[in-house]
Amino acid sequence: MSTYENCYEILGDVRRGLNEYTTGFHQGTDTTGPHSNSYLVKKINEAQRFLYAILILRIPGEFLQETTLTGVDSVYTLPWDFGRLLYFKDENGQQVFPINPKKLRLTEETGNDRLYYRKGNTLVLDKAGVTETYTLLYYRKPRDLEQGMASAGGAASITFATSAKKIADYYNGMTIENITKDWVDEIDDYTAARVATISETAAASDYYGIVSDLPEPFHFLIAPKAIQLIKTVSPVVQEKPSKQEISDWNNLLVETLKAFVGSDDKDVEELFVDYDQGLSAEFSW
Repeated sequence: MSTYENCYEILGDVRRGLNEYTTGFHQGTDTTGPHSNSYLVKKINEAQRFLYAILILRIPGEFLQETTLTGVDSVYTLPWDFGRLLYFKDENGQQVFPINPKKLRLTEETGNDRLYYRKGNTLVLDKAGVTETYTLLYYRKPRDLEQGMASAGGAASITFATSAKKIADYYNGMTIENITKDWVDEIDDYTAARVATISETAAASDYYGIVSDLPEPFHFLIAPKAIQLIKTVSPVVQEKPSKQEISDWNNLLVETLKAFVGSDDKDVEELFVDYDQGLSAEFSW
């Protein structure tokens, strides 16, 4: 029995919901099933993003994060869970403001270290050569979930399956559950070689699952939403999601939201309108 509704457990729930569960399908040792694990995990992550889009408008404080960034020639790399910037401050605590690209410094000018522009996954200061540490306050987004069989492991180390992101630091700070060894740990560091630094001991062929960044009370909603998404688009599944199935999921979401924030009983429309107050402009991305 797992401690958390990790990606490995969610995958099993999805297969059961589609009536195509076997241990071989679940663990990837049998690839003859109607759907591959990679496809199902993709839909699990789509379901997670669907939930996030709803929750970020209604409980934004749950996704608020603060971190420090050190400049490399005025370039500040954003964390991989970056969703939307709330506040960017210099080393003196002064706010740094976005600048219109048309007003960037000319080559003969020094520029301003309290002005920045966004470039890909970085913030770039208008002034060149800045290396000071700045503070970033932002709304994080949930990173993609991952599960599978470890390709290697040892003391304080586990190497993820090839389905994992090949991006350094991507899973840093996320919770991992080792199904085989029955332990839960936090990922201290992650490399582009898919090696995670942990406190526990792992081994090759250990099954593991990553736990969602979403608030834990909403994790149980990921699998049924993924099942709905798969039924909607998969040519293999003949049965489409029913109105009752969709209605039941919506009601579970509403009741979980009400319990999470301590709301009184309200109908669906009233609840969602109430939680939207004052947030629409802030999150109009």
